[in-house]
Amino acid sequence: MLKGLFKILLYCIAAITVWFVCAILLPKIKVNGDAVPAQKDVTIYVRTNGTHTDIVMPKKINLPNSVVSYNWNNLVNDSLFKDVDSTYNYIAIGWGDKGFYLDTPEWKDLKVSTAFKAVFGLGSTAMHVTYYKTMEADGDHTKELMVSAMDYQNLITEITKSFKLENNTAQLIAHPAYGSHDNYFEANGTYSLFKTCNVWTGNVLKKANITMGLWTPLQSGVMDNIP
Repeated sequence: MLKGLFKILLYCIAAITVWFVCAILLPKIKVNGDAVPAQKDVTIYVRTNGTHTDIVMPKKINLPNSVVSYNWNNLVNDSLFKDVDSTYNYIAIGWGDKGFYLDTPEWKDLKVSTAFKAVFGLGSTAMHVTYYKTMEADGDHTKELMVSAMDYQNLITEITKSFKLENNTAQLIAHPAYGSHDNYFEANGTYSLFKTCNVWTGNVLKKANITMGLWTPLQSGVMDNIP
């Protein structure tokens, strides 16, 4: 009995060790390593709180001499946000486990059941949307990227796919959120140990022809690939 438990413990330790080794090494393998935007049309940002990453974009854009014209307000209307008005010019979007988002405002609030469901892909997912008045890079928690109009269109398409839509509109989750300018929306996809919020960010950025690591389960795997 004890031998069996000891073996299980060893397997768990080995699996965790392999996961962390891969989480450190695989982000160093570059995807789109030689990518250079044909034109630097749109400024976007990637933000981290030390654990989770969000992609930040202009709320609306209409590029002259370009087919790209988009207003995120059409998908996630700012009227759904308590204190957001026309002075808010940027939108930050992230994807993640619904249990973590809604029930874990701080690490001390984390429940074993929430962690178990998230790790093994047993829970559902949500989009976290936050509006900002201004945005600027600080070289640490917020980094700036320039993309072409076409790459930005690909970014929009990929992010929109993650929203669970009804009549082409994002479905708001009834929740007090954590501030007056953020909300949660129903999402597609399953969160797991292998597809984390940061893997989602990395994969979306790759679709926009941005150099990123092969697998980015940790926020460092995303942020360290952005100059």
